[in-house]
Amino acid sequence: MSTQIKKVAVCGAGGTMGAGIALVAARGGYQTLCFDLSADALARQRKAAQKFFDRSVEKGRMTPEARDAAIANLVDTTDLNDLADCDMVIEAIFENLDVKKDLFAKLNGICKDETIFASNTSTLSITQIAGGCGREDRVVGMHFCLPAQVMKLIEMSRGINTSDETFNTAWAWTEAAGQISVETQDKPGFILNALLVPFNNDVIRAIEAGLATPEDIDTAIKSGLGYKMGPCTLLDLIGLDTQVLLGEAFFPITLDPRAAVPPLCRRMVAAGKLGNKSGQGLLTGLTREKATEAPSFSIVSAGNSRSFPDGFDGAVAGGDVTIHLGGGYVADASKTAVLVELDTECLGVHTGEDMGDEGSNAVGFARYRNGDDAPSNLIELVRQPNTTEDAINAARAVFEVAGFDTVVCKDLAGRIVDRLVRPKYNDALRFLDEGLATAADMDKTCCMGLGYPDGPIARVTRGGLARHYDVSKAIQDMTGLAGFNPARRAVVAKARQGAS
Repeated sequence: MSTQIKKVAVCGAGGTMGAGIALVAARGGYQTLCFDLSADALARQRKAAQKFFDRSVEKGRMTPEARDAAIANLVDTTDLNDLADCDMVIEAIFENLDVKKDLFAKLNGICKDETIFASNTSTLSITQIAGGCGREDRVVGMHFCLPAQVMKLIEMSRGINTSDETFNTAWAWTEAAGQISVETQDKPGFILNALLVPFNNDVIRAIEAGLATPEDIDTAIKSGLGYKMGPCTLLDLIGLDTQVLLGEAFFPITLDPRAAVPPLCRRMVAAGKLGNKSGQGLLTGLTREKATEAPSFSIVSAGNSRSFPDGFDGAVAGGDVTIHLGGGYVADASKTAVLVELDTECLGVHTGEDMGDEGSNAVGFARYRNGDDAPSNLIELVRQPNTTEDAINAARAVFEVAGFDTVVCKDLAGRIVDRLVRPKYNDALRFLDEGLATAADMDKTCCMGLGYPDGPIARVTRGGLARHYDVSKAIQDMTGLAGFNPARRAVVAKARQGAS
């Protein structure tokens, strides 16, 4: 696709994101000025650029000639005045409104009148960034995904004063540079971070509450939802210090409690445990081998089973473990474990509770399932405070030897997967109502920007909005948290179900 933009500058090109954006521009055939206050940072990124393009040649993604041309397109500078004749300037500096506004005001006095200013901000308002710069009509949001040189998605947004010509010209450039854009409103976090920042905070709060280990949370999300990367792995990758900055930028604008920085996140940053960049983060590195032998088990069916609608093979009479399918529970101290299938309820509904002293050989379980989709390979095991380790190990062995992934969590509402994803689905449905973006663009953003196998709208719709209502409402009743308040479309679906 043709574009009138020929020369591009990237401010903050000494940083990871800015450097990646510069690679996109240079690879796309544009003369690219890499501006940063630090010459050392630019020198480091120049070496990284050479390695990236060399690897691209080795993997057959570009020819040696294309590599050489891309590298020749990169020009480093620490002098802002060198940006005077650029057709577009993309800022990728840190998330501070005053600093971004100051940069654009300075550039307004340097650059030619036609120059478009684009901001890579992930949380701040494009309208506010543009305010007072002198060319509010030529400022546009252009949020790349990390790493920009690998991820194709760009979230494009208009400020209130952004002209159609500016937006269309910038959009055409992204396509000409080989990227794929979606349009979103100028609202905090746009699509990607509006969904991701609260979700990641929910993960940290779940760890803080002792719901499950970070390793089991990652396993649950990858196995149950098919995500390529677990949330704890992602948080360690982006850095807990970055998550703090995102929350501090996002919460004051939205006042969403889920966007507020969790205390555990601040404590870990204070302790220097930032993630990959410091060598220590949420993940401990401890893994557990899957069981290779399992105790014998018998099955008692009390009703239809969501986990095993076609039954569970291998049962014998009088097994060491009793598995209750479809609910139901009968205490039996003679068994190593008594396994109770759960739906939205807690294990305590079946066994009773004793103010933190409850626990026996009873273990809850549920095979994660999105509505009427085929059940996943994930088994969530539920323990009470004093559930015996023998019972947990027996439950793990029964399911792992049968080929399933298992995780263990506290007897808390939603277990792991539903506790984490239901607020995200509610957000996505509300964003659709608010016109933040189309359903297709929200799903495309999550699939392309985060590597999800399907987007939140597609998944929650396929699983049934009435079912989403039931699950969300059950968790909300137990927690009182607003994030589980079913979104309007789920309420409508539930009402229609009742009327039919």
